[in-house]
Amino acid sequence: MALPALALGWLLVASAPAVKYKASARVESVARTKLLTETSASPVVTDLMLVPRFEGYLYTNRLDVKLIYEPQFLIRQSFIKPSLEILQSVYTRADYKLRRDFSLIAVHTTTFGAFPFEDYAGVGKIGLPATPVGATSRTDSAYVYTETAAGFWTSLGIKRLSVAGTLGWVVNGLLEGPVRPLRRGSAAYPQQRYPELRLQSFYGATRRDYFTLSLYGRDVEFSTGNRDSVLQFAPGIQHQFTPLVDLSLESGIAVGRVYPRRPDELPTHLAMPTLEATLNTPIPLGNHWPVKAKVRARYLPYMDPLSTKLIPRADAGLELEWKGRREAKVLAKLRYAHPFTTGVHRDDAEARAEVEALWPLPFSRYFFAQGKGVYTWTKHVVIGSQPAVQWYTSVGLVVRYDRGRL
Repeated sequence: MALPALALGWLLVASAPAVKYKASARVESVARTKLLTETSASPVVTDLMLVPRFEGYLYTNRLDVKLIYEPQFLIRQSFIKPSLEILQSVYTRADYKLRRDFSLIAVHTTTFGAFPFEDYAGVGKIGLPATPVGATSRTDSAYVYTETAAGFWTSLGIKRLSVAGTLGWVVNGLLEGPVRPLRRGSAAYPQQRYPELRLQSFYGATRRDYFTLSLYGRDVEFSTGNRDSVLQFAPGIQHQFTPLVDLSLESGIAVGRVYPRRPDELPTHLAMPTLEATLNTPIPLGNHWPVKAKVRARYLPYMDPLSTKLIPRADAGLELEWKGRREAKVLAKLRYAHPFTTGVHRDDAEARAEVEALWPLPFSRYFFAQGKGVYTWTKHVVIGSQPAVQWYTSVGLVVRYDRGRL
């Protein structure tokens, strides 16, 4: 009886789906400038952030499932007494393979949190509370981002061809967003609700040349009553100079439509060419792990989340990444954006710089030291005539634990 029982147990274990999970947690001490929506007696705010994270993976011959859950507990020191902000994020993805060259994809992600601000106002002090004052004993501003999408991946039976597409529904913004158009000085984001379509294809013509095709569209309704629609179509080409150096170019056309809030006004249309160029190349710094650089320049329609206007905008960015042993890495990003319009956004501009480092502590497999820094410079017609400058720095400790079998 022992041998049949042992054989049966071995078969059950061998036929079970492969499971792997990762558990981690990080503690960060944060120093930053106050948010545009905060009131604080001090220009510099100190916070404490606690972030546990769980990742689970399940693999079978046909089905792959991924789950990530990450709550964030942020103890703010910007008010008369410390306050607690909680953000909860969930991400799930399932891939089901119907046959060798055709798979179905389902994705859902949600981020939800309540922000206990004393009031919700911009630098112009125009209050836009999410909950009317006096309606409840609190003045929380609840924020939500949720996206549900379904799609597919296939090669259509053609060698070196990949085609993927998704159709989803997105809700982004304050749970009870402002219902009136935003005036100068207000920094509150209207809530957005929209369907989103993405379609991409990738074909390897030769070992070094690839043809791409992308289609992107969305129809956005704002809580202020505004509505914008945009559709982008862009064929492109990618050339691989070496296994580590490649250049891609996408040139296409975008059409958009802005619907007015008043019934006596006519919709306005937007038609513009689009262009996106991306260069990936290593920088020979270091003997074994070179720095990877990514340079990107784009000219695309931009749907402004504050004024809800659809405008052409160009941006350029540089990303640097270095990876070493035991998951050590250093990331740096630099980005600048400027609208190309004669309207109210003609003087707007945005610059952002980020740096992040993760370093394993000696004599340990599970502990890492982490540091972050973010600097933003924003000039926006809604915020005010003066640019808003903000910065954020943090140092922390990360604990990771991996377990499971593949």
